[in-house]
Amino acid sequence: MNLEQLTKHQIVLLTLLVSFVTSIATGIVTVSLMDQAPAGVTRVVNQIVEHTVEKVIPATQSAAAAASTEKTVVVKDDDLIASSIAKVQKSMIRVTLPGSNQLLSRGIIIDATGTALVDRNALAAASSDKFDAILPSGERVTASLQATTSTSSPLAVLNLAVGTSTDFVPATLADISKLSLGQSVVRIGGKGADMVGSGVVAMLPTSDAPNLIMSSVSSATPGSVLINIFGEVIGLTTAASALVGDTAYTIASLPQTSTPAASSSETPSP
Repeated sequence: MNLEQLTKHQIVLLTLLVSFVTSIATGIVTVSLMDQAPAGVTRVVNQIVEHTVEKVIPATQSAAAAASTEKTVVVKDDDLIASSIAKVQKSMIRVTLPGSNQLLSRGIIIDATGTALVDRNALAAASSDKFDAILPSGERVTASLQATTSTSSPLAVLNLAVGTSTDFVPATLADISKLSLGQSVVRIGGKGADMVGSGVVAMLPTSDAPNLIMSSVSSATPGSVLINIFGEVIGLTTAASALVGDTAYTIASLPQTSTPAASSSETPSP
């Protein structure tokens, strides 16, 4: 084949072929040499490559802008639920008679002054208005039944003598209007150590039962707490909810304050 007789297209194709073969041969030789090279040489080459691909920031760009980065934090459901349970445990109490260790009801502290919600029927069965409340730390404080709230409510309010104690953290009550069917919930209960169970919201409050919410997780312990995965308290197990079923919970809220009836007798004017 006479190279002088090749057309321009043939010369271009021949050049590409020679370049292709040469590049393959160069790659093979480079890989072979890298495999035989000492570790120190390989490390230096890798560092050169890493520095080459680093992002170049213009000199006119401010240091603060150059240092700013955007991160996306991924939180697993399991980690979130475990964190929420630990959070609510700092708000839960165990109510007993003074000096006793027999559980009457579990309860939840809802403010920094030591106001707690418990199952009213469980306390009424004890025929007493003085109780002990065992805080999350194990500290025992006195608790008295608040008599100014409506006795028709399934929930009773206890006033704990916490003083300046920091052995608890007030719980956050959930916004019931934001709950939805199928939303994940967790129950914390048990007569002894804390026991948890998970489920979902099975039925929202209705006009016939505006203070009840149904879930797929059951509880038989009075005052067991139902929370969402963000650690907000949804409801408690009460005698009233137990009549509906062991998966029903009374919505956690302060009972309405009883208003004394106004006297209708008046002294007639002469």
